[in-house]
Amino acid sequence: MSELDFPDLGRPATAPAAPTDAPVPAAGPEGPDDSPRSELLVGGAIIALFFVLFLGWAAFAPLDAGAFASGQVSVSGNRQAVQHRDGGVVSALHVAEGDTVEAGQILIEVAGGELAATERGLTGQVVALLAQRARLEAERSGLGSIPVPPEFAAMSPGDQALADEAMSLQRQQFTARRSGRSTERGVLGQRVSQLQQQVSGYERQLVANAEQKRLIEEELADVRSLAEQGYAPISRVRALERQAAALDGEAGSLRAEIARANEAMGEARLQMSGVGTDMDEDVTEQLRAVEVQLNELQPRLTEVRAQIERNRVRAPVSGQVVGLTIFTPGGVIQAGQTLMEIVPSNASQVIVARINPNDIDNLRVGLLTEVKFPGLRTSNPPVLRGRVERLSADSFTEEGSNNRYFRAEIVVPPEELAKLGRGADSIRSGSPVEVVIVLRRRTLLQYLVEPLVRGLWRTGSEL
Repeated sequence: MSELDFPDLGRPATAPAAPTDAPVPAAGPEGPDDSPRSELLVGGAIIALFFVLFLGWAAFAPLDAGAFASGQVSVSGNRQAVQHRDGGVVSALHVAEGDTVEAGQILIEVAGGELAATERGLTGQVVALLAQRARLEAERSGLGSIPVPPEFAAMSPGDQALADEAMSLQRQQFTARRSGRSTERGVLGQRVSQLQQQVSGYERQLVANAEQKRLIEEELADVRSLAEQGYAPISRVRALERQAAALDGEAGSLRAEIARANEAMGEARLQMSGVGTDMDEDVTEQLRAVEVQLNELQPRLTEVRAQIERNRVRAPVSGQVVGLTIFTPGGVIQAGQTLMEIVPSNASQVIVARINPNDIDNLRVGLLTEVKFPGLRTSNPPVLRGRVERLSADSFTEEGSNNRYFRAEIVVPPEELAKLGRGADSIRSGSPVEVVIVLRRRTLLQYLVEPLVRGLWRTGSEL
């Protein structure tokens, strides 16, 4: 039952509407029944126009094909690995991660106290032998002083002190030996002089003896004549004869003394000449022994010093320390272990990207790239343009997994890096990089159609 059948008793009654004489419009071709169709036509036309415009835009809108890769900043060329040949216990660590070092700077020292003691002992022996050789050569050449060995000129301050001490001792010995030789020759010379004086005295005595004998013989002749005549006793004759005989004996003794003195002078002169000969023989023998010892000790000293130098691990090139594996003294290192790497300071930076093997067929040297540094502290890091500089000839296997990749080196020109502003200073070796390598130019329409074309090609190949 409707509201017309049961009017609300609470409301006032209304009078029925009066009839009107207005005509009712007739249905025709322009009536309300045709409006939905026209709207559909208009909508379809708009959609078709949009589709045509979209296809036209897609046919010209650039959407390049690219290969995405991640990588990091590295140096052009290889890092210099720092290793120790023998291994041992670290006694001193002089660098930390990221330090800048100079070529030849000591980075790590390996314990080797027994080597140091051996080196000091051998150095002392070699220095003493070198000084002794210099002294012996000076004696053999008859020099007035000892020339400094040329080996001493290149010695360290510590070794120079040993050299000075050794040379001082050898100079004292040189002076003492020279003085001893002079004294010995002086004594022998004095002996010869004394013997010469003795001979001269004996010769004068012989002259006096001969004169006395001549006088006695004259007197004896006179006395013997008087004795024969009875004017002189025979005892006087016998006394003069005894005196003459005594003079003959004395003359013989003097001649014997002269002979002995001449013999002694000859021996003394021989000893004087022998002083130099004996010295030369002694010097030659000592030089031979010194050379033998030096030939034995110097190679040992060279080897010990080489071991000590190897225990001082030095920087092979100037650069920055990266990948440090030793952090405190007392750590044990193995023979040939890589202790750290040095990034050369004069090496330019490149981007090393890992390329998916599925994309390698489309890659070649010279392709343009888009590079972004996600590590920069900015909300929207700029995209830089680069170029593929080098591609690896074979793939690599990532350590710890079986993932394979190709290695690509990408160079970003300095004018592109300038777009980073102050952020360029924070880019260093190891900074992460995102790279898109532009494989080929294409449009949005080609991008949309490629899957369909590829599917049709596969379908055709299966048929």
